[in-house]
Amino acid sequence: ACYVLTAHTTLGASVYEALSKSGFTAAFALIFVSELGDKTFFIAALLAMRLGRFTALAGAVSALSLMSVISVVIGRAFQSIPSGFNDSLPLGEYLAVGLLFFFGVRTLKEALDAPDGSGGGAGESGELADAETAVNDYANSQKKKEKSFLGKFWETFCLVFIAEWGDRSMLATIALGAAQNPVGVAAGACFGHLVATLIAVVGGALLSQRISERQVGIAGGALFIVFAIATLAGVF
Repeated sequence: ACYVLTAHTTLGASVYEALSKSGFTAAFALIFVSELGDKTFFIAALLAMRLGRFTALAGAVSALSLMSVISVVIGRAFQSIPSGFNDSLPLGEYLAVGLLFFFGVRTLKEALDAPDGSGGGAGESGELADAETAVNDYANSQKKKEKSFLGKFWETFCLVFIAEWGDRSMLATIALGAAQNPVGVAAGACFGHLVATLIAVVGGALLSQRISERQVGIAGGALFIVFAIATLAGVF
């Protein structure tokens, strides 16, 4: 029994170490924390109430997964340009450290400058308000007719993809993709988006009244800085 327990413990430790080295764990943790209370999180929650949970989940996760793959490809491109310096100077890793640290500091500053929001909730001046504006503007621009599943899926996909472009989670994925295993980073980022979006479509309406953007921002900013330091340590 002791041998079996030891074997299972060793296997579990080996799997965790492999995932950590692959970039999966870092990408999952960073994306999951970044997406909670983010604009795309609330867009998925609002669309789930309008279009149905499965449609919103499928459209949002597809858009975010595609964005994750694009981000990793961009990150890997930074490692190959200029290719002549890659052997002596890890430009991709330095870029990752710079991006992660920058977004960590910026996210912390924005969170600390924001109102405390002791009553909880995302607030009408934050990400929830931006998500509501985006959803309402898109809905008003469309013809008032019943849409098929593909139509609803495409609506969700477009809204989320546009909202995610240039977002901090996209840039964080670029940074991680430049510094760590691209397959692991892409898989971890996609899984992080899946879990966060699943939470959004299932209980986003309730969470929007309880999530404190300030607290989420502080946690996310701190995590960015932690991964910047960890990536820097890996460079040397």
